[in-house]
Amino acid sequence: MPIKPGSWCIKCRKVHKAETCTHRKPFQRKRGSNQQSGRGGRAWQRTREFIFNRDRFLCQIHLKKGELVSVELHGGNHGVCDHIIPIAQGGGNDHNNLQTICQQCDREKTLQESLQTQKTGGYQ
Repeated sequence: MPIKPGSWCIKCRKVHKAETCTHRKPFQRKRGSNQQSGRGGRAWQRTREFIFNRDRFLCQIHLKKGELVSVELHGGNHGVCDHIIPIAQGGGNDHNNLQTICQQCDREKTLQESLQTQKTGGYQ
């Protein structure tokens, strides 16, 4: 039976045949099992539902133009819970800084924000 060649350790740059490297750390989660990352957690979903209900499931950008464009929480016509002032510009997750918008307005707004970032070389 052939002998296993061993495994290369990128930390200490040696081949280990049977023993495990002392530099190697076992895999571990970065967060506890009850913590969520970013806006995907239960608290964000509740906030998103609240904002959609507050805005009556209507795109607020279209509403300012006098047009009624409805959105859904989920599905093909899902809307976006948008930050009016982006977090990168100092905006927060408070309800006054959130609005319901449609996917089209989200794409246009994101494009405008990225163009602004390119012109200024970053957020001011």
